[in-house]
Amino acid sequence: MKERGGIGFGFFVLTALSFCFTGSSLAYTLMDGNFELKGFVRNITAVRTENPKGGLGGDQFKSGEVELSKSFLQAEGTYTIKPTLKVYGRWRGAYDAVFDIKGEEKFSQAVIDDQRLENEVQELYVDIQQGSLFLRLGKQQVVWGESDGLRLADIINPLDFRWHYFLEDWQDIRQGLPMIRAIYGVTAKTDLEFVWAPVSFKPAKFAGAGTYWEFPGAGVGGIPEKKYDTNIRNGSVGGKIKTTLGTGFDVSLYDYYHRFESPTLSAPNPIDPTTWEFVHPFVNSIGGTFNVFVNPVKTVFRGEAVYNKDEPHTDFTKPEFISKKNTFSFMLGADRPTRLPINSESSLLSFQVFQKMVLSEDPTTVMFGDSAAPGEKDTQTMITGLIMTSYNYLIPSVILTPSVFVVYDVIGAGWARPMVNLKYGDNLSVSLAYNKFWGHKDGRGFFDPFSDRSEAYLDVKYSFQ
Repeated sequence: MKERGGIGFGFFVLTALSFCFTGSSLAYTLMDGNFELKGFVRNITAVRTENPKGGLGGDQFKSGEVELSKSFLQAEGTYTIKPTLKVYGRWRGAYDAVFDIKGEEKFSQAVIDDQRLENEVQELYVDIQQGSLFLRLGKQQVVWGESDGLRLADIINPLDFRWHYFLEDWQDIRQGLPMIRAIYGVTAKTDLEFVWAPVSFKPAKFAGAGTYWEFPGAGVGGIPEKKYDTNIRNGSVGGKIKTTLGTGFDVSLYDYYHRFESPTLSAPNPIDPTTWEFVHPFVNSIGGTFNVFVNPVKTVFRGEAVYNKDEPHTDFTKPEFISKKNTFSFMLGADRPTRLPINSESSLLSFQVFQKMVLSEDPTTVMFGDSAAPGEKDTQTMITGLIMTSYNYLIPSVILTPSVFVVYDVIGAGWARPMVNLKYGDNLSVSLAYNKFWGHKDGRGFFDPFSDRSEAYLDVKYSFQ
């Protein structure tokens, strides 16, 4: 297996180098301009900055050790057959060298096979426009949400948390699904949307045992996950209506019936661990979003809300360890370009407030992890803030953008990410960042399992577009 990994990595490097040496010429058109090809090569390398506390996961990585070194090659193309008919495809290959750096003997073969190499068509669909009707058929991503950093309405595509957990842009870790998407323009300002994933269910993917972002018991090598048949009974379906009120107040309402992407522990025989498995019951998500620019204060206000009926939770006091609860979550956010003393140019200030309420009896709040002790709270609140400013006059052709993003759980836990991004021209982007986590003093909440997994990383990306 060692030889196979080396050959795969060598092939990946040669392919990536071929992209680099052709330069930006890969961003070109063929067939009289009907076919456009673009893509990128990328490497992200991360180093642990704290020693493990023990028992939280990722314990075999010590402070100063490389815990991620993943290289990507992506190519995407659009073929315009005619103005009303287009075909789009996006392929991504990736190789995580951390398994070679740390040593293959430190991981199970199942985990290596699952996480070291990517070779997948992420999206492949056909767009058809016939008058007021738009159809997208094939493997795709559908985005309904308005929030940053945390998800509420963005529920259609499951996420891949295996290699950098929730720290990547959603577009980079969403899993494409074969779907039928139809949008009908009722009026110039109102659209009706229908989404159907008829025969496919994909759960969220979690890191396997022994990897840096592992959860004890979850992922490859842990408690098994129930396999769902590929048939219409396990599909998902939903719809949305979106309209613009007045001169720019965008609102939408939606309903989506789907299997819950995050795993819930099920124990048909609680005293026999061999019967335990992670399951994904059906949930009905009903919600809405809004987005409006208020000119007098030069601010974009946005929000979203969702009511989940029968959201599954792991509860060891219940038969088979499953408790289904009705929950209501909302987000309110504001984004404003502002001149700050630190920069003569405009900076972006962005703030969000998230809250989740458990409406069922015996509440245990689980928004992004269990932040409340059972029976003590029925709400959870998180606040996010982003400050970002760009300097484009320090170095010719270079835009330097420092930023700080913070997520604070009001129980006293959180995550902060200071970052500096350098962009040279239209192609090269280099980011240096630090992810700092801290947990609650009582060891609860979403951020506690990561309280010793802070990291520094370098992200280099060269785009052909």
